[in-house]
Amino acid sequence: MHPNQVEAPTARGGRGLERRGLLLGLAGGAVALTATTASAQEPGRSAARRHDAGQLVQAVAAPDGVRLSTGKVRAGVVTLRATTPDQKQQHPIGLLRLRPGLALGTFLTHYQQAATAADPAERRKALELIDAEAVYFGGPAVTYAGGALETTWVLSPGTYHVLDYTTATPDHAERVRTLTVTGTRPTGRPRVAPHIVSPYEDGERGTFLVDPTLPADGAFQVVNQTSQLNEVMFLRTTADATEASVTACMEALRKGEQPPTYPFEGVPTGLTPLQPGASAVFAHSLPPGRYLLTSFISNRQTLVKRAFEGMWQLVTLR
Repeated sequence: MHPNQVEAPTARGGRGLERRGLLLGLAGGAVALTATTASAQEPGRSAARRHDAGQLVQAVAAPDGVRLSTGKVRAGVVTLRATTPDQKQQHPIGLLRLRPGLALGTFLTHYQQAATAADPAERRKALELIDAEAVYFGGPAVTYAGGALETTWVLSPGTYHVLDYTTATPDHAERVRTLTVTGTRPTGRPRVAPHIVSPYEDGERGTFLVDPTLPADGAFQVVNQTSQLNEVMFLRTTADATEASVTACMEALRKGEQPPTYPFEGVPTGLTPLQPGASAVFAHSLPPGRYLLTSFISNRQTLVKRAFEGMWQLVTLR
């Protein structure tokens, strides 16, 4: 099981969230980056190109790795449009830059150690290595049912890596793609969103600054105000879901127990991890209804998933 993997819920309920692997957070300075993401509702359907989408890189996330339509773009506005033919699981795709001189295999080894180490001390040590080894720019968490997702950045010159957190391992570094950004300086501006979704710390647990009602087809300015890497995921709830049933489910999953009820449907979609202090513009097109807004990244101190600690909020998409 890899750090960013989500399995579809089973009939017994809860396994998809319970087995979602540890996702690696970053501690340290913020970086300035922006992104835009849009999704389609129908399987295999492509999200519409935006006038400010810039250069297009198409990505297909298959079980054996990510394939890119090109590995070289000019500095400036770049859009990653991702789809997956895999009907069984979510494929969270991330864009990152490694520290100069660091081998990709070394990073993947530390990443796997942080995801699988049973000893908390060993896991924290691996997390500390990851902190210093990469800058995370986020990306689309794509599913077959969700169709195409687009993420747009203004990228500076340099070497980046595009990886699927479910398939990247030290033994399969070839599954990670290199994206080379050429030129001298970036040009162009990303779009600005009218709605804010901002994860932030609230005592011992995290929460979100967000309106209770959001557009089902709209854009959001995501600002990560927590001290660690965080994501923004939307998970459809059942019609009878309440705050009490969600709380009971999360508390049971935290204890490794069977939830009394599983008030969710399908698999989460959303924006994959952003660096602390970073912002991104995220746009989606989802069916209207009630959703859980949350982050499944593990708390850097407790190693418990933030969702299980209460970092979630019920929102309505209209």
